[in-house]
Amino acid sequence: MLLQMIIILFVLTIILTLILKLFVTPRYGTDVASRFLERLKYIPSQTELLSSTTLSGWLANKANSEAIRGYVYPVLFPLDILFLLSLGLLLGFTSGALGSRLEFLSNVPAWIWWVFPFLYMASDLAEDTAIAAIFKTIIPLTDGSYSVLSALTAVKIATVGIAIGQVGFLAALNALLFFFPAPKPF
Repeated sequence: MLLQMIIILFVLTIILTLILKLFVTPRYGTDVASRFLERLKYIPSQTELLSSTTLSGWLANKANSEAIRGYVYPVLFPLDILFLLSLGLLLGFTSGALGSRLEFLSNVPAWIWWVFPFLYMASDLAEDTAIAAIFKTIIPLTDGSYSVLSALTAVKIATVGIAIGQVGFLAALNALLFFFPAPKPF
């Protein structure tokens, strides 16, 4: 049952990635297609580094109104929310499954494998919410709100990297023990 769930989450994560990358984001221009606020240090349609000033200028430009609307809906809500849930659950369940197969880690509580996937999901959700709030002028764009947004992005990137690394590390340990099993005690 767990393996089936992991496979479903893996396929769903890939499908959502492809839908976002190939079909949805390109409809709203190169800036949204690059998801610049979540990944880059610049706005592709501008030449300056991303800052509260350059973002403010981008948001004030009437030519970007469709891109702003599309970035919030459907890119962030609901598609990125579905993606972060799918990826986070995939990383958590996979880590748990791989960790439980290692006898020498049997004393490690199962919830420990969920810390970084959960932190990733929480920080990505907070980042998406902050972007939407700034884009919809619920929260004014200031140097402070931009700094918070940048911090959320950095935490998201760090935690998803650690969660992926955790899966890779546990998979490598499982592979090592498969090919080089520990000797049985007498």
